[in-house]
Amino acid sequence: MKKNNQLNELIYEYYESRILFGVYRYGERLNSVPQICATFGLARNTVQIALDKLEKNGYIRREKRKTARVIYQGTESVFRENAAKFFVPRKNGLLDLNHNGNLMFTSIWEKGLQNIKENTKGGTEGEQEPADTAASEPTKLYSDVINTFHNGLMLSLFWQCLCYLSYFYPPKDGRKANYVQDDLLVEGKANCLKQETDAYYMHMFQKVLEFVESISEDCQFGNVDQIPFTWVIYRRRPQVRYTLASRIIREILWEHYPVGSYLPSLPQMAEQYQVSVITVRRTLELLHALGVTKTCAGIGTMVCLEPIEPEIINKPDIQGNILLHGEAIQILSLTVYSVTVFTLESITEDEKISLLQKIGGLHDKNSSILCMEALLDFISSKCPSAFIRECYGRLSELIAWGYIFSAILKGTGKWVDYDLTGFISQLETELKTGNFTAFARLWEAFIEERMSFFYSEFPL
Repeated sequence: MKKNNQLNELIYEYYESRILFGVYRYGERLNSVPQICATFGLARNTVQIALDKLEKNGYIRREKRKTARVIYQGTESVFRENAAKFFVPRKNGLLDLNHNGNLMFTSIWEKGLQNIKENTKGGTEGEQEPADTAASEPTKLYSDVINTFHNGLMLSLFWQCLCYLSYFYPPKDGRKANYVQDDLLVEGKANCLKQETDAYYMHMFQKVLEFVESISEDCQFGNVDQIPFTWVIYRRRPQVRYTLASRIIREILWEHYPVGSYLPSLPQMAEQYQVSVITVRRTLELLHALGVTKTCAGIGTMVCLEPIEPEIINKPDIQGNILLHGEAIQILSLTVYSVTVFTLESITEDEKISLLQKIGGLHDKNSSILCMEALLDFISSKCPSAFIRECYGRLSELIAWGYIFSAILKGTGKWVDYDLTGFISQLETELKTGNFTAFARLWEAFIEERMSFFYSEFPL
């Protein structure tokens, strides 16, 4: 994943919002480029791209041998209106993220601390920031812990959550606090700083809510449409073709389009999936390359699921999607227990029966991908948290790329066929008896096993 495709936009939005809200005022100077790089753990080029855009849009001016200076001029009423335009449409999303974000991030933090402990014992993997630049902002503490996973997808989710919150913490003069010792992250210090940071976050969150409540009485902001959190998966090429290809692969695996059948015509698919004909054509080109479909002259596009040449892994876009698949499994392994229990505790009896029927339909499939798809589809449609539904919907898209992973291994004779009958039967038993924690633990162990197998074959 190319960081410049995403993080320069996040850094841009970070400073743009702070200038528009009046945190940085006219004439004040931003931190130097090296300081910004150290704060966010980013390359100089990424920061430069963000600053170039800020200057182009009239927020800052840069001079040789000097840090950037704010040239945007606003009054208190303008700053207040800018903040209202951002936060009021996100009120529901902010509440949801605050209440349920821990379902995604608590286990990630805990596992990250274990990674820190292991690195401290055996030496650190990669270079850490020196102690005098560590934790210039609390956001860096979280990104440093997340970076112990070497999972770009996980880091992207974290940054996009902060972007949605508009980084309303910390203030521009971030609190200095070291959590490194001899250039190694220290678990105890990191945990202590996290407690302080979380307390400060809640303080700022309450202030934002109070502001939103006060401004909502204004008729201008009283009935605005809400803007939900959206997790963008960054790729080298346009997103839509990969999203559509993932959806079609899932439909084929579920036998909505059985092997030997034909897909609808290009115009029909464009209407069905609400995309352009050009997007459908490019998606089919991708599916053809993957052996999923082939064109039959004068007839149409046939579903074939032919063997894949192992060399296809050397193509950057294919390798990128397989990497995202592995990173998605890792996130899923860390979050699936808490998210599954949370979702099951909120469903109706009819919804539980529907899930049972879905799981029962897996008996004749013997597919790990479809097993995970069944759970992810359920959570992304039934979880009471819109934030979790969005995250698990995106994970479902990426999990489907496991088809490519398995097809490549089958071509090399390395694929292991699992007998999933016992696992599916256990799921049915625990769900029927209402033992949601046991049901969730089964999924956690299942996904951890698949993750270990994936990384043993593709240590990307």
